[in-house]
Amino acid sequence: ARALAVPLEIREQESIESAMAAVLAKFGELDVLVNNAALALRKPALEFTREEWNAVIDTNLTGTFFMTQAMGRHLISGKRQGTIISITSTHGIVGMANRSAYGITKAAVMHMTRMLAIEWAEHGIRVNSVAPGAVITQSRAGLPEDIAQAAVFLASDESRFVTGNAYSIDGGMTI
Repeated sequence: ARALAVPLEIREQESIESAMAAVLAKFGELDVLVNNAALALRKPALEFTREEWNAVIDTNLTGTFFMTQAMGRHLISGKRQGTIISITSTHGIVGMANRSAYGITKAAVMHMTRMLAIEWAEHGIRVNSVAPGAVITQSRAGLPEDIAQAAVFLASDESRFVTGNAYSIDGGMTI
């Protein structure tokens, strides 16, 4: 496997463009994007400041959108098929106290997944999301490998007819 460490500040458009350019300069092409940046401030909704709210929105939603857009532009301009996978959360599916901004952004990314899957289907771009539940930190928890395997499946040719879905990998938490 080949890898390249690239600095990225997901809240800055220039950083997104620089990261994409660095990856393309090194590898020439890019077929898979996994969006995994997140900011999860845990506090009551009544206590959020505008600055905290904006930081969560800018990281989890705006940054994810513009990173996805950069990948979409690359694939469409090169007439390449590819896949985009966003790591969301079960907090985007079910409510939980003190996680309002985080859950709202993750729900929005799930809907962004559906919208872009429809918009980019004609270009052969598949867009999906994976919504992990608790991982390692609780008694009924999955392992990081459980989440990774879902992303690997979505990145592979085995999922070539899969797009616009949000996969809950949560041990049944959202049933």
